[in-house]
Amino acid sequence: MSDETDFPNPVVTLELVWPPDAAGALGKHAAVRPGKGRRPRARPLRQTWHDTAEHALAGQDLALAESAGQWRAERLGLGWPRRPGTPSPILASSVNPAGLEAQLGYALPGPLHPVARFDGQLECRILSGTVTAFTPYGAEASQRAVGRAEIRGPLVGALALSRRLAVDLPVQPSLITLPQEALLLAGAKLRPPPTPALDPEMPTDEALAILTSGLISTFLTRLEQIETQGGTEPVHQARVTLRRLRALMVAFRPVLRDAESALKSPLTSLKEVLGPARDWDVFLSETVDPLARGLDAADAVTDWLKQAAVSRRDAAYSVLTEWLKGPAYRDLAWCLIGLGLGHGWRLAEAVPPPEVVAEAEPAEASATPVPMAVPASNLIGPYTLKCLELRWKKTARPTRELAEMPTPELHGLRIKCKKLRYQTEMFLDVVPGKSGRRLIKRLANAQETMGMLNDGAVAAELVRSLRPVGQGEATDQVLAAEAVGLIRGYGVGHARDSREAVMQAWRKLVRHNPF
Repeated sequence: MSDETDFPNPVVTLELVWPPDAAGALGKHAAVRPGKGRRPRARPLRQTWHDTAEHALAGQDLALAESAGQWRAERLGLGWPRRPGTPSPILASSVNPAGLEAQLGYALPGPLHPVARFDGQLECRILSGTVTAFTPYGAEASQRAVGRAEIRGPLVGALALSRRLAVDLPVQPSLITLPQEALLLAGAKLRPPPTPALDPEMPTDEALAILTSGLISTFLTRLEQIETQGGTEPVHQARVTLRRLRALMVAFRPVLRDAESALKSPLTSLKEVLGPARDWDVFLSETVDPLARGLDAADAVTDWLKQAAVSRRDAAYSVLTEWLKGPAYRDLAWCLIGLGLGHGWRLAEAVPPPEVVAEAEPAEASATPVPMAVPASNLIGPYTLKCLELRWKKTARPTRELAEMPTPELHGLRIKCKKLRYQTEMFLDVVPGKSGRRLIKRLANAQETMGMLNDGAVAAELVRSLRPVGQGEATDQVLAAEAVGLIRGYGVGHARDSREAVMQAWRKLVRHNPF
């Protein structure tokens, strides 16, 4: 990738992954099919990766590959900022490892031996074949079919082509590089370095690049795990990461500008299919299961309730997985890759300060005039404090207001707490003293107590939706009516205790202004 000074439209290389059996369709797509002239022939390709028995090169974020007598050292892709959707950058190439060492300026660890091999073909930057892992004794072990392609060009055009292909074909951004995939197949334990600490003197756009690239990589990985791993945890983690990503985008709205607003609609569409799946998971684990444990094992109402809820949960998961297989998700994935690469926000022009674009709130008199514009390279330290101060003002309110606050409004306040907590966590390195950690702890406590009230309201709404439509079976109608009463009673009992817990947690939260 070119230097950041080339923005807003640098030359980049994007990497796509696709099912290997889609190679023909990808090569014939109108967006990549060559015009007049002969199509380049596919050529066979064999590439072998080498490392020590302890995977010392991988521990240094390096991959060493040999193909047709030519050696290449690549960045494995574990470092920061993350670069999902891009291939491994080449650091050096030579006819032997000694030549690589001369170019790199340091010695490579050894002894080296083959750890994995790719066998396949390369045609017009379209790679298809099989990766084979080796045992420490050189025997062939696991195999996996792979399909990858590269698009190289100006960032805007490369993203536009990727999105166009994604409309018709199952092409998605690569979340791990090919060397990473090969080493993982060979059993390597790849340990990415921790997120680099933010420095108050760090330019705002540099901090944004680090935070955005990490969240996008995690978010897309969580969504991929919903189908590959199954279970409830990937859905839960994807929903949490989505909230963190949106909190990040709100915090950097003055910098992101149109890039943030352009992602609102597709992220909302994802939220609408992700939310129901998680809601039914919570309903089953936090409401139905505790109720069932407190009643007779053969209780007809809880049996009916569980079966009906599982059926709805499975239907919600089906809708979610189908959406994740469709073109809307693939387009969203490429838009997020573009956001991580700076598309739409790495601009040389000035951006408005946080208070200019913050949601409306009473203005405060000030003897010092507020500047109407600050450079995009302003420092993350002052930017963070201004951002968190604004979010705190939108969140804090007298405890007495919570006493009679309706549950929907209390849920809205809980969402504000979440945004402030997520933003404080991501900016924790540049929050002075221990105020940030104290705030996070108190916000988490308030958020948890308010969540108990909201869970009861959501549970009541969900159980009402389970009632049979029309006349239905008489037995189902009776069981549904009893289930509604049971859930409402369960929620009322919890709400009575939870309201006081909310008040206590809120008093601790607003006792001192953290900023």
